[in-house]
Amino acid sequence: MRLIYSGKTKDVYEDGPYLIFHFKDTVLGREGREDSGGNEVIGEKEGKGSLVLKQTEFFFRLLERNGVKTHFVGRIDERKARFLKAERIPLEVIYRELAYGSFLRRYKGWAKPFQRLGIVEFTLKDDSLDDPLIAEEAITALGIAGREEVEEMKETTRKVARVLRDFLSSKGLQLVDFKLEFGRLDGELIVIDELSGDTMRVAKGNRILTREELSEVIG
Repeated sequence: MRLIYSGKTKDVYEDGPYLIFHFKDTVLGREGREDSGGNEVIGEKEGKGSLVLKQTEFFFRLLERNGVKTHFVGRIDERKARFLKAERIPLEVIYRELAYGSFLRRYKGWAKPFQRLGIVEFTLKDDSLDDPLIAEEAITALGIAGREEVEEMKETTRKVARVLRDFLSSKGLQLVDFKLEFGRLDGELIVIDELSGDTMRVAKGNRILTREELSEVIG
């Protein structure tokens, strides 16, 4: 096994045709406060890595059962799991069911908290640029992804939103937003990386669930 990437929230190892993710206990934030949309490590929380893996396993299995392909293979232990190796597309695809977080900061005075949106946004995955928004035409012009791939990523993201919305509403909860990453594998686009309380917001009423509360929901 060879370490190929050491990130803020996980270490990634190469293991033949697979990747091994080791989820860390690090917590991300912005200006010293915990914020899943932040790019700054503000500390550690014991058990956080195992919670993120538990949630990723649950939600990726849920997506697979509903016809959305992911690169998840299986858990190794409480903080490590095996994933298929795919060519990562350097984009984050964000689905916003309701207005919250950075969307409210970006459109202050225009958007209201928890205003219904139902939109898909793209950001360039580049920490040095703070993951800026990128227009769909710019994605194709810069050769990041083809036009058909952009449309497929949007369509898949909306399908994921329907799956998550249905599951969460059955628990009396409201999907707020989430972000996905995509990769290419054997000529297909698949969902990669993770799907957890680090990349998704869920609300009960007007209160965002904590990572721990989300784990209680999935059992």
